[in-house]
Amino acid sequence: MMNIALGGATGKMGRTVCDMMRNYKDMRLVGAMIDPREEAFGKEIYPGVIAKGPDSLKEVLENADVYVDITAPQAAANVITKIPAMGVNMVIGTTAIPEDAVRKMWDEVKKNGTSAVHSANFAVGVNVFWKICEELASMLKGYDIEVVEVHHKHKIDAPSGTAMEAVKRMRKAVDVDNVIFGREGLTGARKNEICVHSVRCGDVVGDHTVMFAGNTEVMELKHKAGSREALAKGFIEAIRWVYGRKDGKVHDMSEVLGL
Repeated sequence: MMNIALGGATGKMGRTVCDMMRNYKDMRLVGAMIDPREEAFGKEIYPGVIAKGPDSLKEVLENADVYVDITAPQAAANVITKIPAMGVNMVIGTTAIPEDAVRKMWDEVKKNGTSAVHSANFAVGVNVFWKICEELASMLKGYDIEVVEVHHKHKIDAPSGTAMEAVKRMRKAVDVDNVIFGREGLTGARKNEICVHSVRCGDVVGDHTVMFAGNTEVMELKHKAGSREALAKGFIEAIRWVYGRKDGKVHDMSEVLGL
């Protein structure tokens, strides 16, 4: 039986993952961590599981094999560096975590011999999308690249981690150092750059489009998430993959999916 603790258990994504876990007989939620200011704090949110705060991290992880983080950047930063010393593996889906915390997490995972999966997006299709972005960029050198990402109005970070992962991979494939975010005013001619545009509206789960434009043609690569279940399924895959591993490494979803 895989025992799972989840940070952000009452958020939209957290609830989706928790509900999906209940469909599997070999997986159960044993701990939940949320913001103490939430109404559900201190209450039973799933059978036998009381929602606790970061100050109760040891209690949350007491019976856990894997901790899943779907919280907020600073909330994640405050716990992911402490968990490896507790012998618990991690699946980290929170985006925009400060880089110093991510580096320290890597060091702690290596030091304590645990394992983790860290990704900006756990949807299988998104990970294939990233791979194709990288390959198209390498084949279409000299083409202008524009990225447009659309998310629901409650998303707190911009650009999305998914968009920035695509940018990171494309920058490796082409000779483009300059990344800009939106345009305004008299910008002049387009430079050798990748531009990222963020849109926040309605209840859009997540749409990502990458445009590759030459002088006489345009190619668009698009991924649309129809529901949060697409990401939740990826979290389940990552939990199963990292469960029981003790290799002192932080992995990504490309490894989980064999890409």
